[in-house]
Amino acid sequence: MEAADIITHYEAALRGMGTVVEFDISGLDRLGVPVTTCSALRDGRFDAQGNGYGRTLEAARIGGLGELAEGTVLARALREALPDAIRASRRELVLRDGDDHVVDPRTLGLPAGSTYDDETVLTWLPTVRLRTGESVLVPVDFLVSDSGVLDGEALIPPVTNGLGAGLDAERAIAHGLGEILQRHTNGLRFRALDRLSPTIDPSTLPASVRALADEMRRSGVTPVFKHAATEFGVCSTYVMGSDDHFHAGIEVSACGEAAHPSAEVSLTKALLEFANSRARKMFCFGPLDEARRLGPPSYWDAVDAGSSSRGEDRAYAAMREWADLSPEALRDLTAPRTDRTVDYRDIVVTDLPEISTQAHLLAHLLASLDGHTPPHDVLAMVTSHGDVTVAKVLVTNLEVEILSYGRIGELGVRASLDDDLDLVRLGAQPTGTHTARVRLTEDAEQRLGGAAWYSYEVAEQIVGDFYPLYREPPRHSVAV
Repeated sequence: MEAADIITHYEAALRGMGTVVEFDISGLDRLGVPVTTCSALRDGRFDAQGNGYGRTLEAARIGGLGELAEGTVLARALREALPDAIRASRRELVLRDGDDHVVDPRTLGLPAGSTYDDETVLTWLPTVRLRTGESVLVPVDFLVSDSGVLDGEALIPPVTNGLGAGLDAERAIAHGLGEILQRHTNGLRFRALDRLSPTIDPSTLPASVRALADEMRRSGVTPVFKHAATEFGVCSTYVMGSDDHFHAGIEVSACGEAAHPSAEVSLTKALLEFANSRARKMFCFGPLDEARRLGPPSYWDAVDAGSSSRGEDRAYAAMREWADLSPEALRDLTAPRTDRTVDYRDIVVTDLPEISTQAHLLAHLLASLDGHTPPHDVLAMVTSHGDVTVAKVLVTNLEVEILSYGRIGELGVRASLDDDLDLVRLGAQPTGTHTARVRLTEDAEQRLGGAAWYSYEVAEQIVGDFYPLYREPPRHSVAV
C-alpha cells in the first residue's frame, strides 16, 4: 500500500478522536531526518500526543499518526470496556475460571514493596493469549497508558510500553511486542548504565548503516553505536552522539533505541530515532521562542491551557536542573562511554528464518519467547477503529521500569546480581536500605534461592542526574 493511502486510513480513523494538529519539527535540528509531532485536541486541551520520524516525510507522518492512534484508540476502547469490567480478587477469579485464565500480577512487574496479594480487589479486563487465542483476565492497571482512565490508586504508574498500531493486527502486535523486548534487553544496559554496553566498532558496520552515519557526520554529529544485548531473537541496540557544535544543549542528550531480529535493521532504526530524539528534545525542551514559530495557534493555545501541568514531580524537577546546566556541562554529563568495543559480526542473531512480512516477524518473536524459565506468556488487548488496529501487548516475566519505578521481577533480580549493581539482595530479611521486597511468585523465589530485597536508595544513586533520560515531564512544561 502506498504511504499516502496509509496516511489517509489513519486520518480517517482519528476523526472523531478530537482535532488532530500535525506539523514538521525537523527544522529545529540540522541532521535533516524528517520528524513530526501530532496531537489530538479536545475542548482546547491535549487529549493525546504522538511523534514520528523516518527517511521520508510520509514515513514520519505514518509513525506520528500511528503513535497518536495508539493512545486515542486504546483509551477509547478501555473507556467503553470498563463498565463491563470485573471487580474481584485474583483468588476469587482463579476459583471461578482457573489459574491459567487469570494472570498473576507478580509476573508483570510490580513495584518492589507493593502491598499486592491475591486478596487485593482489582478491576479486570479480558486479553487474548496470542499463542492459543484463549481469554486471560488482566488488571486494567497494566493496560492503561493514561492515569485519567482509572479511578483511585493503581498497581503501577501508567506506561505506554507495549503499544502498537497498524492497518492489520500482525503489525500492531509485532510493534508492541518488539517494544517490550527492546525495553527488557536495554533496561539495565543504557542511560545511567551505559558503561555496561560496548560500542560497536564503526568500521565493521553494514554499508547501509555507515552511509547513513556518514550523512550525519557531514552535519557535524558523530553517532556512537552501542550494543545492549542479543537475546530472545532480537538484536537490541541504541545510538547516542558526539556533537561539539550544539545549539541549545538539550539535543546532546539524544538517544535512539531499537530491537529487531536483523541487527542492520535495529541499528538503522536506532540511528533514525537518535535523529528524531534531537529534534523532539529541541521542540519539547529547547528554546520556547524557536518552538513557537512552528505549528498553528491552536497548538500553542492548548500548551498555554495546560501550562500548570508538570506531570511527575521527580521528572519535572530533574529536567529543571538540566535547564540550569550550561550546554557544555550537559554534553559532558550525557556523553556516551566508548572504552569497550565489539565487532558488528558478533552481535547478529544467527539462524534467522525468513522475515519478509509482519506475520513472519510476529511468528519469529513468539517462537523466540518459547521454552524459557521463567515462562513468557504473551497477552494482548487488540482493538480497531476504522481501518486502524491498536494492540496493547503484555509479556509475563520480562522486565520494565526497573530503575525509574522499581518494577522488577525474577530476570531483573538475576541481571542485577550478575552485574554486581547492589540493587537487590537475597535473604530471609531486609538489610540496610534493601527493604522493599520484590514481589515474586513462590516458584520464582525458589529458583532464586530466597526472597529478594530492592533498594530505592541504590536505584536513585545509580540514576543520579540521568532521570530525564528515563522519564520526561510534559512537553514545554519547563520552559512555560
